[in-house]
Amino acid sequence: LVAAGVSRQKKPGTEALTSEERRFLLRCAGDIWRFFETFLRPEDHFLPPDNYQEQPAVGVAHRTSPTNIGLALLACLAAVDLGLCRKEKALSLIAQTLATVERLPKWNGHLYNWYDTATLTVLPPAYVSSVDSGNFAGCLIALREGLLEYGALDLAERANALLKAISFEPLYDKKRRLFYIGVDVDKGAPTPGWYDLLASEARQTSYIAVARGEVPRKHWRSLGRALVEKDGYRGLASWTGTMFEYLMPELLLPCYPNSLIYESLKFCLSVQKKQAGSRPWGMSESAYYAYDHTLSYRYKAHGAAPLALKRGMDRDVVIAPYAAFLALAVEPKAAVRNLKYLQKLGAEGRFGFYEALDFTPERMREGRPYEIVKTYMAHYVAMSLLSIVNALRGGVMQK
Repeated sequence: LVAAGVSRQKKPGTEALTSEERRFLLRCAGDIWRFFETFLRPEDHFLPPDNYQEQPAVGVAHRTSPTNIGLALLACLAAVDLGLCRKEKALSLIAQTLATVERLPKWNGHLYNWYDTATLTVLPPAYVSSVDSGNFAGCLIALREGLLEYGALDLAERANALLKAISFEPLYDKKRRLFYIGVDVDKGAPTPGWYDLLASEARQTSYIAVARGEVPRKHWRSLGRALVEKDGYRGLASWTGTMFEYLMPELLLPCYPNSLIYESLKFCLSVQKKQAGSRPWGMSESAYYAYDHTLSYRYKAHGAAPLALKRGMDRDVVIAPYAAFLALAVEPKAAVRNLKYLQKLGAEGRFGFYEALDFTPERMREGRPYEIVKTYMAHYVAMSLLSIVNALRGGVMQK
Protein backbone atom coordinates (compact mmCIF):
# COMPACT_ATOMS: atom_id res chain seq x y z
CA LEU A 1 0.00 0.00 0.00
CA VAL A 2 2.83 2.40 0.83
CA ALA A 3 4.55 1.62 -2.47
CA ALA A 4 1.33 2.20 -4.37
CA GLY A 5 0.76 5.50 -2.58
CA VAL A 6 4.26 6.79 -3.26
CA SER A 7 3.95 5.80 -6.93
CA ARG A 8 0.78 7.88 -7.32
CA GLN A 9 2.33 11.07 -6.03
CA LYS A 10 3.06 13.88 -8.43
CA LYS A 11 6.43 13.38 -10.07
CA PRO A 12 9.05 15.78 -8.76
CA GLY A 13 10.45 18.33 -11.19
CA THR A 14 7.25 18.65 -13.23
CA GLU A 15 6.28 22.08 -11.84
CA ALA A 16 4.41 24.01 -14.53
CA LEU A 17 5.83 27.22 -15.91
CA THR A 18 3.52 30.24 -15.97
CA SER A 19 2.61 31.91 -19.23
CA GLU A 20 4.93 34.81 -18.35
CA GLU A 21 7.84 32.41 -17.71
CA ARG A 22 7.15 30.65 -20.99
CA ARG A 23 7.15 33.99 -22.85
CA PHE A 24 10.47 34.88 -21.20
CA LEU A 25 12.05 31.60 -22.37
CA LEU A 26 10.61 31.99 -25.87
CA ARG A 27 12.13 35.47 -26.14
CA CYS A 28 15.48 34.04 -24.97
CA ALA A 29 15.16 31.35 -27.65
CA GLY A 30 14.56 33.96 -30.34
CA ASP A 31 17.75 35.80 -29.37
CA ILE A 32 19.75 32.57 -29.37
CA TRP A 33 18.40 31.48 -32.77
CA ARG A 34 19.78 34.74 -34.21
CA PHE A 35 23.28 33.30 -33.64
CA PHE A 36 22.61 30.38 -36.00
CA GLU A 37 20.68 32.51 -38.50
CA THR A 38 23.72 34.78 -38.67
CA PHE A 39 26.59 32.27 -38.69
CA LEU A 40 25.33 29.20 -40.58
CA ARG A 41 26.53 30.75 -43.83
CA PRO A 42 28.28 29.88 -47.11
CA GLU A 43 31.72 31.23 -46.13
CA ASP A 44 31.83 28.66 -43.31
CA HIS A 45 30.23 25.94 -45.47
CA PHE A 46 27.12 26.13 -43.22
CA LEU A 47 29.13 24.82 -40.26
CA PRO A 48 28.73 26.65 -36.93
CA PRO A 49 31.87 28.61 -35.99
CA ASP A 50 33.14 27.63 -32.55
CA ASN A 51 32.52 31.07 -31.09
CA TYR A 52 31.93 34.72 -31.78
CA GLN A 53 33.81 37.09 -29.46
CA GLU A 54 32.22 40.50 -29.17
CA GLN A 55 34.66 42.21 -26.80
CA PRO A 56 37.62 42.44 -27.29
CA ALA A 57 36.51 42.39 -30.90
CA VAL A 58 38.20 39.19 -32.04
CA GLY A 59 35.11 38.19 -34.04
CA VAL A 60 34.37 34.75 -35.48
CA ALA A 61 36.52 31.68 -34.72
CA HIS A 62 36.55 29.79 -38.03
CA ARG A 63 36.80 26.30 -36.56
CA THR A 64 34.22 23.77 -35.44
CA SER A 65 33.79 20.44 -33.65
CA PRO A 66 31.43 17.43 -33.89
CA THR A 67 29.50 18.69 -30.85
CA ASN A 68 29.08 22.13 -32.42
CA ILE A 69 27.82 20.59 -35.67
CA GLY A 70 25.40 18.15 -34.08
CA LEU A 71 23.88 20.74 -31.76
CA ALA A 72 23.56 23.29 -34.59
CA LEU A 73 21.56 20.76 -36.62
CA LEU A 74 19.21 20.26 -33.66
CA ALA A 75 19.02 24.02 -33.12
CA CYS A 76 17.44 24.23 -36.59
CA LEU A 77 14.80 21.67 -35.55
CA ALA A 78 14.21 23.51 -32.26
CA ALA A 79 13.67 26.79 -34.13
CA VAL A 80 10.87 25.16 -36.14
CA ASP A 81 9.38 23.54 -33.03
CA LEU A 82 9.24 26.95 -31.31
CA GLY A 83 7.93 28.87 -34.33
CA LEU A 84 11.13 30.90 -34.70
CA CYS A 85 11.90 29.77 -38.25
CA ARG A 86 9.93 28.52 -41.23
CA LYS A 87 10.25 24.78 -41.77
CA GLU A 88 11.49 25.23 -45.35
CA LYS A 89 14.34 27.53 -44.28
CA ALA A 90 15.39 25.25 -41.41
CA LEU A 91 15.38 22.17 -43.65
CA SER A 92 17.47 24.04 -46.21
CA LEU A 93 20.07 24.90 -43.54
CA ILE A 94 20.09 21.28 -42.34
CA ALA A 95 20.53 20.01 -45.92
CA GLN A 96 23.48 22.32 -46.55
CA THR A 97 25.15 21.43 -43.26
CA LEU A 98 24.70 17.70 -43.93
CA ALA A 99 26.17 18.14 -47.42
CA THR A 100 29.31 19.62 -45.85
CA VAL A 101 29.52 16.90 -43.17
CA GLU A 102 29.32 14.23 -45.86
CA ARG A 103 32.42 15.77 -47.49
CA LEU A 104 34.51 16.07 -44.34
CA PRO A 105 37.40 13.62 -43.82
CA LYS A 106 36.54 11.01 -41.18
CA TRP A 107 38.06 8.14 -39.15
CA ASN A 108 35.97 4.96 -38.79
CA GLY A 109 32.93 7.12 -39.49
CA HIS A 110 33.87 9.58 -36.74
CA LEU A 111 34.34 13.28 -37.32
CA TYR A 112 37.70 14.64 -36.19
CA ASN A 113 37.77 16.92 -33.18
CA TRP A 114 38.43 20.17 -35.08
CA TYR A 115 37.98 21.40 -38.64
CA ASP A 116 38.75 24.71 -40.31
CA THR A 117 35.32 25.94 -41.43
CA ALA A 118 36.76 27.91 -44.36
CA THR A 119 38.95 25.16 -45.89
CA LEU A 120 37.31 22.05 -44.33
CA THR A 121 40.75 20.70 -43.42
CA VAL A 122 41.39 18.78 -40.20
CA LEU A 123 43.14 20.97 -37.64
CA PRO A 124 46.21 19.33 -36.09
CA PRO A 125 46.59 17.16 -34.17
CA ALA A 126 44.19 14.80 -35.96
CA TYR A 127 42.21 13.57 -32.97
CA VAL A 128 38.93 11.71 -32.38
CA SER A 129 37.18 12.43 -29.07
CA SER A 130 34.90 9.80 -27.51
CA VAL A 131 32.62 12.35 -25.91
CA ASP A 132 32.34 14.50 -29.05
CA SER A 133 31.51 11.44 -31.14
CA GLY A 134 28.82 10.39 -28.66
CA ASN A 135 27.37 13.91 -28.74
CA PHE A 136 27.31 13.91 -32.53
CA ALA A 137 25.73 10.43 -32.71
CA GLY A 138 23.04 11.43 -30.21
CA CYS A 139 22.27 14.56 -32.21
CA LEU A 140 21.99 12.51 -35.42
CA ILE A 141 19.47 10.15 -33.77
CA ALA A 142 17.28 13.04 -32.61
CA LEU A 143 17.73 14.80 -35.95
CA ARG A 144 16.70 11.70 -37.90
CA GLU A 145 13.50 11.32 -35.88
CA GLY A 146 12.67 15.01 -36.12
CA LEU A 147 13.18 15.00 -39.88
CA LEU A 148 10.90 11.96 -40.19
CA GLU A 149 8.22 13.81 -38.22
CA TYR A 150 8.54 16.77 -40.59
CA GLY A 151 8.31 14.50 -43.63
CA ALA A 152 11.87 15.18 -44.81
CA LEU A 153 12.59 11.52 -45.59
CA ASP A 154 15.61 12.14 -47.82
CA LEU A 155 17.34 14.22 -45.16
CA ALA A 156 16.48 11.63 -42.49
CA GLU A 157 18.13 8.93 -44.61
CA ARG A 158 21.27 11.05 -45.01
CA ALA A 159 21.45 11.64 -41.24
CA ASN A 160 20.99 7.92 -40.65
CA ALA A 161 23.75 7.03 -43.11
CA LEU A 162 26.20 9.23 -41.20
CA LEU A 163 25.05 7.62 -37.94
CA LYS A 164 25.42 4.05 -39.18
CA ALA A 165 28.97 4.72 -40.37
CA ILE A 166 30.15 5.61 -36.84
CA SER A 167 31.83 2.70 -35.03
CA PHE A 168 32.44 3.08 -31.29
CA GLU A 169 34.41 -0.15 -30.92
CA PRO A 170 37.83 1.42 -31.78
CA LEU A 171 37.35 3.90 -28.90
CA TYR A 172 36.60 1.18 -26.31
CA ASP A 173 39.14 -0.46 -24.00
CA LYS A 174 37.92 -4.05 -23.62
CA LYS A 175 40.23 -4.79 -20.69
CA ARG A 176 39.06 -1.85 -18.56
CA ARG A 177 35.52 -1.91 -20.00
CA LEU A 178 35.74 1.86 -20.41
CA PHE A 179 35.98 4.36 -23.24
CA TYR A 180 39.29 6.03 -23.90
CA ILE A 181 39.26 9.84 -23.77
CA GLY A 182 40.00 9.62 -27.47
CA VAL A 183 42.42 8.49 -30.16
CA ASP A 184 45.38 10.44 -31.55
CA VAL A 185 45.10 9.43 -35.20
CA ASP A 186 48.52 10.85 -36.12
CA LYS A 187 50.15 8.62 -33.50
CA GLY A 188 47.75 5.75 -34.16
CA ALA A 189 47.19 5.29 -30.42
CA PRO A 190 44.53 6.08 -27.82
CA THR A 191 45.07 8.77 -25.20
CA PRO A 192 46.21 7.13 -21.92
CA GLY A 193 43.05 8.10 -20.05
CA TRP A 194 39.48 6.84 -19.67
CA TYR A 195 35.97 8.10 -18.91
CA ASP A 196 35.20 6.19 -15.73
CA LEU A 197 32.40 8.16 -14.03
CA LEU A 198 28.65 7.93 -14.56
CA ALA A 199 28.35 11.64 -13.72
CA SER A 200 30.26 12.80 -16.77
CA GLU A 201 29.61 14.31 -20.18
CA ALA A 202 30.52 10.92 -21.72
CA ARG A 203 27.38 9.27 -20.32
CA GLN A 204 25.62 9.69 -23.66
CA THR A 205 28.47 7.97 -25.53
CA SER A 206 28.18 4.97 -23.20
CA TYR A 207 24.39 4.89 -23.45
CA ILE A 208 24.36 4.89 -27.25
CA ALA A 209 27.19 2.36 -27.62
CA VAL A 210 25.48 -0.08 -25.22
CA ALA A 211 22.10 0.45 -26.90
CA ARG A 212 23.61 -0.28 -30.32
CA GLY A 213 25.26 -3.45 -29.00
CA GLU A 214 28.75 -2.21 -29.86
CA VAL A 215 30.01 -2.59 -26.29
CA PRO A 216 28.83 -5.03 -23.58
CA ARG A 217 26.12 -4.03 -21.12
CA LYS A 218 28.72 -4.62 -18.39
CA HIS A 219 30.32 -1.36 -19.50
CA TRP A 220 27.44 0.61 -17.92
CA ARG A 221 28.17 -1.07 -14.59
CA SER A 222 31.87 -0.21 -14.94
CA LEU A 223 31.13 3.52 -14.77
CA GLY A 224 32.00 4.84 -11.31
CA ARG A 225 29.19 5.59 -8.89
CA ALA A 226 31.17 7.12 -6.03
CA LEU A 227 28.95 9.29 -3.83
CA VAL A 228 29.74 12.60 -2.16
CA GLU A 229 27.81 14.18 0.71
CA LYS A 230 26.95 17.75 1.59
CA ASP A 231 24.61 18.95 4.36
CA GLY A 232 23.06 15.51 4.79
CA TYR A 233 22.35 14.98 1.08
CA ARG A 234 24.22 12.70 -1.33
CA GLY A 235 24.78 12.34 -5.02
CA LEU A 236 27.20 11.04 -7.62
CA ALA A 237 30.67 12.57 -7.68
CA SER A 238 31.96 14.13 -10.90
CA TRP A 239 35.52 15.01 -11.88
CA THR A 240 35.28 18.81 -11.69
CA GLY A 241 31.82 19.50 -10.17
CA THR A 242 30.48 21.32 -13.25
CA MET A 243 26.81 21.48 -14.20
CA PHE A 244 27.89 20.47 -17.72
CA GLU A 245 29.01 17.05 -16.46
CA TYR A 246 25.73 16.36 -14.69
CA LEU A 247 23.16 17.96 -16.96
CA MET A 248 24.43 18.10 -20.55
CA PRO A 249 23.61 14.44 -21.39
CA GLU A 250 20.00 15.03 -20.26
CA LEU A 251 19.39 17.24 -23.30
CA LEU A 252 18.80 13.97 -25.17
CA LEU A 253 18.77 11.16 -22.58
CA PRO A 254 15.71 10.25 -20.52
CA CYS A 255 15.88 11.24 -16.85
CA TYR A 256 13.58 9.31 -14.53
CA PRO A 257 12.41 10.88 -11.25
CA ASN A 258 13.79 9.13 -8.13
CA SER A 259 16.57 7.42 -10.11
CA LEU A 260 20.21 7.74 -9.00
CA ILE A 261 20.98 10.13 -11.87
CA TYR A 262 17.92 12.30 -11.19
CA GLU A 263 18.75 12.55 -7.48
CA SER A 264 22.33 13.44 -8.41
CA LEU A 265 21.12 16.24 -10.70
CA LYS A 266 19.01 17.64 -7.85
CA PHE A 267 21.99 17.28 -5.52
CA CYS A 268 24.23 19.12 -7.98
CA LEU A 269 21.79 22.04 -8.15
CA SER A 270 21.41 22.12 -4.37
CA VAL A 271 25.17 22.32 -3.83
CA GLN A 272 25.68 24.91 -6.58
CA LYS A 273 22.87 27.14 -5.29
CA LYS A 274 24.07 26.98 -1.69
CA GLN A 275 27.65 27.75 -2.68
CA ALA A 276 26.51 30.77 -4.73
CA GLY A 277 24.87 32.44 -1.74
CA SER A 278 23.51 35.82 -2.84
CA ARG A 279 25.15 35.57 -6.28
CA PRO A 280 23.53 33.89 -9.28
CA TRP A 281 24.40 30.18 -9.55
CA GLY A 282 25.64 27.89 -12.32
CA MET A 283 29.35 27.07 -12.42
CA SER A 284 30.44 24.98 -15.37
CA GLU A 285 32.99 24.70 -18.16
CA SER A 286 33.30 28.14 -19.71
CA ALA A 287 35.50 31.00 -20.80
CA TYR A 288 36.58 33.42 -18.07
CA TYR A 289 37.87 36.98 -17.81
CA ALA A 290 41.48 36.45 -18.91
CA TYR A 291 43.04 36.55 -22.37
CA ASP A 292 45.54 34.53 -24.38
CA HIS A 293 48.08 36.03 -26.80
CA THR A 294 45.38 36.55 -29.47
CA LEU A 295 43.13 38.46 -26.99
CA SER A 296 40.69 35.53 -27.01
CA TYR A 297 39.19 34.58 -23.67
CA ARG A 298 40.79 31.67 -21.83
CA TYR A 299 38.68 28.62 -21.04
CA LYS A 300 38.51 25.94 -18.34
CA ALA A 301 36.17 23.98 -16.05
CA HIS A 302 34.64 25.84 -13.10
CA GLY A 303 32.77 23.70 -10.63
CA ALA A 304 31.57 23.28 -7.06
CA ALA A 305 34.31 21.79 -4.88
CA PRO A 306 31.95 19.56 -2.80
CA LEU A 307 30.91 17.75 -6.01
CA ALA A 308 34.39 17.35 -7.48
CA LEU A 309 37.03 14.66 -7.20
CA LYS A 310 39.61 17.10 -8.61
CA ARG A 311 41.09 19.45 -6.03
CA GLY A 312 41.28 23.21 -6.27
CA MET A 313 37.80 23.76 -7.73
CA ASP A 314 37.06 26.49 -5.16
CA ARG A 315 39.63 28.98 -6.45
CA ASP A 316 37.49 30.70 -9.11
CA VAL A 317 33.90 31.94 -9.19
CA VAL A 318 32.65 32.02 -12.79
CA ILE A 319 28.91 31.76 -13.52
CA ALA A 320 27.77 30.52 -16.95
CA PRO A 321 24.17 31.34 -17.97
CA TYR A 322 23.96 28.21 -20.15
CA ALA A 323 24.21 26.16 -16.93
CA ALA A 324 20.98 27.78 -15.75
CA PHE A 325 19.31 26.83 -19.04
CA LEU A 326 20.45 23.21 -18.55
CA ALA A 327 18.78 23.29 -15.11
CA LEU A 328 15.37 23.78 -16.78
CA ALA A 329 15.27 19.96 -17.03
CA VAL A 330 15.24 19.59 -13.24
CA GLU A 331 14.06 22.83 -11.60
CA PRO A 332 12.48 25.02 -14.30
CA LYS A 333 11.15 27.78 -12.06
CA ALA A 334 14.43 28.17 -10.16
CA ALA A 335 16.26 28.24 -13.50
CA VAL A 336 14.06 31.06 -14.83
CA ARG A 337 14.51 33.08 -11.62
CA ASN A 338 18.28 32.68 -11.92
CA LEU A 339 18.26 33.74 -15.57
CA LYS A 340 16.26 36.86 -14.71
CA TYR A 341 18.82 37.69 -12.01
CA LEU A 342 21.61 37.31 -14.58
CA GLN A 343 19.62 39.53 -16.95
CA LYS A 344 19.51 42.29 -14.30
CA LEU A 345 23.29 42.04 -13.99
CA GLY A 346 23.65 42.86 -17.69
CA ALA A 347 24.49 39.35 -18.89
CA GLU A 348 22.49 39.62 -22.15
CA GLY A 349 23.65 40.68 -25.58
CA ARG A 350 22.70 40.44 -29.25
CA PHE A 351 22.64 36.63 -29.36
CA GLY A 352 21.11 36.00 -25.95
CA PHE A 353 23.10 35.53 -22.77
CA TYR A 354 26.85 36.04 -22.85
CA GLU A 355 29.26 33.23 -22.03
CA ALA A 356 29.84 34.02 -18.34
CA LEU A 357 30.08 36.43 -15.43
CA ASP A 358 33.43 36.27 -13.64
CA PHE A 359 33.26 37.08 -9.90
CA THR A 360 36.87 36.03 -9.16
CA PRO A 361 38.32 38.96 -7.14
CA GLU A 362 41.84 39.00 -8.63
CA ARG A 363 40.47 39.31 -12.17
CA MET A 364 38.15 42.26 -11.54
CA ARG A 365 38.98 45.79 -12.54
CA GLU A 366 38.97 48.27 -9.68
CA GLY A 367 35.54 49.06 -8.29
CA ARG A 368 33.72 46.37 -10.27
CA PRO A 369 31.85 43.49 -8.55
CA TYR A 370 32.21 41.20 -11.60
CA GLU A 371 33.32 41.12 -15.23
CA ILE A 372 31.17 40.02 -18.18
CA VAL A 373 32.80 37.56 -20.59
CA LYS A 374 31.40 38.92 -23.85
CA THR A 375 31.60 35.97 -26.17
CA TYR A 376 29.17 33.32 -27.43
CA MET A 377 30.22 29.67 -27.73
CA ALA A 378 28.23 27.76 -30.38
CA HIS A 379 27.70 24.61 -28.33
CA TYR A 380 26.57 26.49 -25.23
CA VAL A 381 24.06 28.71 -27.00
CA ALA A 382 22.75 25.59 -28.78
CA MET A 383 22.47 23.72 -25.46
CA SER A 384 20.50 26.67 -24.11
CA LEU A 385 18.12 26.55 -27.08
CA LEU A 386 17.60 22.78 -26.74
CA SER A 387 16.95 23.18 -23.01
CA ILE A 388 14.25 25.73 -23.81
CA VAL A 389 12.52 23.56 -26.42
CA ASN A 390 12.56 20.61 -24.02
CA ALA A 391 11.03 22.77 -21.28
CA LEU A 392 8.34 24.29 -23.51
CA ARG A 393 7.58 21.22 -25.64
CA GLY A 394 7.56 18.39 -23.10
CA GLY A 395 11.07 16.98 -23.58
CA VAL A 396 10.70 16.80 -27.37
CA MET A 397 14.43 16.28 -28.03
CA GLN A 398 14.65 13.45 -25.50
CA LYS A 399 11.58 11.79 -27.00
